[in-house]
Amino acid sequence: MMKIQSSTQLDLNAYISSKKLADKPSLVNGTIPELSHETDTVEISSASRQLAASDIVNHSATYFGTAQINDSLTRLLADQPSEVKEAVYGIIQSNFITDVTGEEERSALLELGLTQAKYVADNYMKDDKAAEFMNTIRQIGAISTTRTIDPETKQIQYDTPPQRPVGAPDDYMDLNYMMKKFEPKTLEKLQEAVANGKDWSSILLNFAKNAATRKDWIQEYKEDLTKQIGNIPSENRFQNASTASLSGFVGDIKDMITQAGFKNSGFLTDNIEAFMRTLGKTL
Repeated sequence: MMKIQSSTQLDLNAYISSKKLADKPSLVNGTIPELSHETDTVEISSASRQLAASDIVNHSATYFGTAQINDSLTRLLADQPSEVKEAVYGIIQSNFITDVTGEEERSALLELGLTQAKYVADNYMKDDKAAEFMNTIRQIGAISTTRTIDPETKQIQYDTPPQRPVGAPDDYMDLNYMMKKFEPKTLEKLQEAVANGKDWSSILLNFAKNAATRKDWIQEYKEDLTKQIGNIPSENRFQNASTASLSGFVGDIKDMITQAGFKNSGFLTDNIEAFMRTLGKTL
């Protein structure tokens, strides 16, 4: 049996500015007339059940992160083959933003993911695009090191820097970030109001008006804009793998995995083999 769960966190697409705030923001929900909205079923044939594990394709979810990260990855991957996009988002999902709990395993996956991203940059991108890609990937890797788990809900959380969506005005302030930082209880009330269909707009507007008058908050917010969130390892066990060819790259990585002396190296071998299967289709 396969169980699929989805969790969406509240994102406040609002900003503090000199312009008049909207009086009555609203949420709209409902159904799409063209869809039946009945329970979907999936039938799997006997032949499909006999597929080898290597033939089963698990598509990686698109990672958003922040508006800047999403914009960068979207632009850089726009003209790339679908296999390259799949490999990049696979690195993020399998090596960075994962549900792996062991610190040693998480550290090894992070280092391997950064090295895999270097292979992509060296073979599918040039000059400025390659440099921007690696900078973006390092940001995601750094964010992954901020991982915390709520002791009560067991929910996994990551810290993200303040973000400024593309096209936002110069005085944009990330209210989601500010509320989480300066009034976390207000954020909890807002989320509860949204979830229960109550008056959430007044909570948001009152916070926005208050935040606009708090010079100390605004100053600290501006300082946070220049800070790096999280840290990536200064040393990488896989960084010397040759990126000249996919077969040579994977061979070097496997040799390094063996030499590293992990008690259980299967998770790393499976990871690099999945990377190879994905990108192998572009050759």
